[in-house]
Amino acid sequence: MSAPSNNEAGAWTGPLSILAGRRLALVVTGGVAAYKAAELTRVWTRAGARVRAILTENAVRFITPLTFEALTGEPAYLSMWSRPQYNIEHIELAAWAEAATVAPATANFLAKMAHGLADDFASTFLLAFSGPTLAAPAMNNRMLSAPATRNNLKTLTQRGVTLLKPDTGLLACGEVGAGRLAEIDVITLTTARALTPQDFAGRAVAVSAGSTWESWDDIRFLANRSTGRMGRELALAAWLRGARVTLIAGPTVPEPPTLPNLIFIRVESTCDLLAALKGTDFDTLIMAAAPADFRPAHRVTGKVKKKVNPPALTLATNPDILKTLPRWVGEVVVGFAAEDDDLVNRARAKLADKNLDLVVANQAGGPGGAFGSPNNHIRLIFRDGTVTELSPRPKFAVAWAILEAVATLHPRTTN
Repeated sequence: MSAPSNNEAGAWTGPLSILAGRRLALVVTGGVAAYKAAELTRVWTRAGARVRAILTENAVRFITPLTFEALTGEPAYLSMWSRPQYNIEHIELAAWAEAATVAPATANFLAKMAHGLADDFASTFLLAFSGPTLAAPAMNNRMLSAPATRNNLKTLTQRGVTLLKPDTGLLACGEVGAGRLAEIDVITLTTARALTPQDFAGRAVAVSAGSTWESWDDIRFLANRSTGRMGRELALAAWLRGARVTLIAGPTVPEPPTLPNLIFIRVESTCDLLAALKGTDFDTLIMAAAPADFRPAHRVTGKVKKKVNPPALTLATNPDILKTLPRWVGEVVVGFAAEDDDLVNRARAKLADKNLDLVVANQAGGPGGAFGSPNNHIRLIFRDGTVTELSPRPKFAVAWAILEAVATLHPRTTN
């Protein structure tokens, strides 16, 4: 599956690039969280999406249509009867939109959706809309747990509506519990996923990311310059394409948003990373981490004190993760080769030595090096000897291209 045609590789900068040029309808209902819909609109618009908002009569008690028109440069809709029209606006909008998101979704509006009521612009629009529909409930925790609400949510799920699980915390009423609107990044990414072909659906993808830390004492450690951005982008790209993803990351990698079917595991050392991978079920492994090859042979408790003559540091070799992990029928295993010279030949040797299906080779240091850079310049080395070079591009675009290559690989038929 190729990246959407409206994005050139150079502009493919992150997961929300998927929204560039897409047409989104945002239904805002009458809850306290309605003010957060403006921030959601701003994020979508900055990502390059066209956004049209539909407000219920109760929503305008919290926020006005003018706010959304100012943020988007697009019309906002409120009443079916507010001005004479020669076209039927809610039908025209249903044909225009590629995805519809209700945020916040009140208990009242969820009931309307579940029972097919159509007594205002928002509900008639949704009844006419046949594309991907998402709803982000936000209400008091007791209203959320009420049998009627639970039944309505079950009905909507059965009809294919994507429901974004409410967060737990302090609610507007002062109570603590479930019912807070899902975080904005969760709503934006889930909307992007709804517009992404799900060619990785059914796959369990494990991605490792970042450097590992090998402690010398309680303060100092050995590490490398990897930030883990490449692995994190791979995990999000695989999730957007429908995979169940486990991201196993070193200490420097930012935690991803809390998304369904995306598990995040934090590790510190190379041995920790190996243990986490052994405990993870996957059919596709993308080993994008840069685990430390060596560790201090003896870990010191406390702090090694400064002396006139520096203390000796003896190193031990860490396990080779890709050589240690067994291979199973049905797997695809992808490794990375970060080298400072003779890139392709060293990557070919790694592919054979570690029994890989694909190696992603990139420059480890010097000008244009991958570590710490927002961009990457890679070569893909396949088992049949084919080498494909990608021009330098943002790491999310690189992640997308790597997954394109992974999608062409045949799972192993022998262990």
